[in-house]
Amino acid sequence: MMDALNEFQRQFMETLADIQENCVQLALEQNEDEPLVNKYYEITSEVIIRILEIIDGYCNQNIGKLKVVCEKTGENLKDSPYIELHDIICNYLKGAD
Repeated sequence: MMDALNEFQRQFMETLADIQENCVQLALEQNEDEPLVNKYYEITSEVIIRILEIIDGYCNQNIGKLKVVCEKTGENLKDSPYIELHDIICNYLKGAD
């Protein structure tokens, strides 16, 4: 199946794999004394923020910004008003400092 991916799809998947690796390394570096629940919130927040950074166009210059459109309404996730998803999500996630 990997041979069937186009260049954009391949780069998107590789960028997600990089996010996974970086977040695992970050989790391994966390303080041993920190409660486990806090670690889970921090690492899941980091993964979500980094995925939104892909959509916002900050992770891979070859991919650029992505457009997320609701198929049902045609609304663009980032427009009306324009938002940077990776910034806004921090208001909703636990562990996103």
